[in-house]
Amino acid sequence: MTAATQSRLDRLRAALDAPALLLTDSLNISYMTAMTGLIDAEDPHVVLITPDAAVLLTDSRYSETAREQAAAVAAATATPAASPWQIVEFSATRPAAEEVIGQLAHHKVTAVALEDTLSHRRYQDWTRRLADRGITVQESSGLVEALRRCKDASELEAIAAAQAITDAAFTQMLGFMQPGMREIDIASELEYRMRKLGATGLAFESIIAAGPNGAKPHALPSARAIEPGDLLVMDFGAAKDGYCSDMTRTVAFGDPGAEAREVYAVVLAAQQAGLDAARAGQRGRDVHEAAREVIARAGYGERFGHGLSHGLGMLVHETPHCSPRSTDTLAPGDVISMEPGIYLPGRFGVRIEDLIAITPGGVRNFTTSPKELTIL
Repeated sequence: MTAATQSRLDRLRAALDAPALLLTDSLNISYMTAMTGLIDAEDPHVVLITPDAAVLLTDSRYSETAREQAAAVAAATATPAASPWQIVEFSATRPAAEEVIGQLAHHKVTAVALEDTLSHRRYQDWTRRLADRGITVQESSGLVEALRRCKDASELEAIAAAQAITDAAFTQMLGFMQPGMREIDIASELEYRMRKLGATGLAFESIIAAGPNGAKPHALPSARAIEPGDLLVMDFGAAKDGYCSDMTRTVAFGDPGAEAREVYAVVLAAQQAGLDAARAGQRGRDVHEAAREVIARAGYGERFGHGLSHGLGMLVHETPHCSPRSTDTLAPGDVISMEPGIYLPGRFGVRIEDLIAITPGGVRNFTTSPKELTIL
């Protein structure tokens, strides 16, 4: 992890077109530091990166955790090295801005870039405080996010671990679910089982949608009870050590009928077409089109209204994308979903989703759950 952390710092410095960079986004900070205990919706941390320093500034709620994790990151290799991170604690009497200004003065830096993910209010506040001390402010867009797109070996294994939990939970649910259960009860049981299997959280709010609710791609679990013959769309994922998984399976409760079987077969064929097309160097829009063409030929083109794929990592939706408007080209290290669907309003929906990584020679499929139509 120390080598990976240093590599991330080196790559970021090489891409930086300002004398220093101030990171305020918790996910970007966690990525750069490899400290998973710092992700917080309140964004209480700040990272300052200069040509010769990497400083994590945080408050007393997190400073001890930060020091412990910095030491753990440094010790996580066969030849431990000192952590590249200096931990500085700020307080109510000496706020983060004062500490940052002091660090900039110490390192003789007079210009700094701010992330464009800051809220307008916070961007203005930082700009004013820095300008008052004669520090020039620039805007930075997507530098860390671009690094996050290409997953290294440790990230791929974290994603694999999250997906293994997701697959195991699905297998357990096949022996639990039965007609009469409500969508919300299935969602609660599924999420409980993922946590019991080692998930540190949910990758996103689970989609458990039966019968006509399955025709709503992002339906939330309701009190609707599963009826005999229903198709059930299950889209869910575990979070593990800061990384996400994502999969969808559609199962039937009894014979769903000839049309539902036909639709399921079309979606499965479309997914395979997408998997076959997903290779390094392929444009995202072309991969999407490979799957969409299968669905269109079967007469359901208008019933597939979303993109085929999105990137995953620390968030469940990242770059790259495989969609009609995508400008992305797939590259080794990309981790993407593969999720065609057909949705017949008022009746049912079918979606099948795997999680894959683009490799130099093809793809690595993290998802192991069977894809033939399961009838419970």
